[in-house]
Amino acid sequence: MLETLVTAIHIFVVLFLVLVVLVQGGNEGGTSAAFGGGNSSGVFGATGATSLLGKLTYGAAAIFMCTSIGLTIMQGHGGDRGLKEKLKAGAAEKAPETAPAPAGAAAPANAPAPADGAK
Repeated sequence: MLETLVTAIHIFVVLFLVLVVLVQGGNEGGTSAAFGGGNSSGVFGATGATSLLGKLTYGAAAIFMCTSIGLTIMQGHGGDRGLKEKLKAGAAEKAPETAPAPAGAAAPANAPAPADGAK
């Protein structure tokens, strides 16, 4: 439940962050200049847009980082083991060790006979 809520907030913040960055003017005038609204007396005024949109960008970026870290922690099942232990455990599961045959045991029936004639 909590993971779903954080994911929804994360997606909303990502979309909002993209929108705010596209609306910002920068050196080229931003999206408003691309669609014919290149005057500086727009909705926010000449300097108001930079400060308000800048603050919105910083806030959205901070929320984005917090939700990213939160989702990473929620997905990290079992952080008590390091990478080396996980790799060793995975290798042990894939290739179980077999015990060597005792020295006095007979060879399998389909084993080739010695070439030297030694028995």
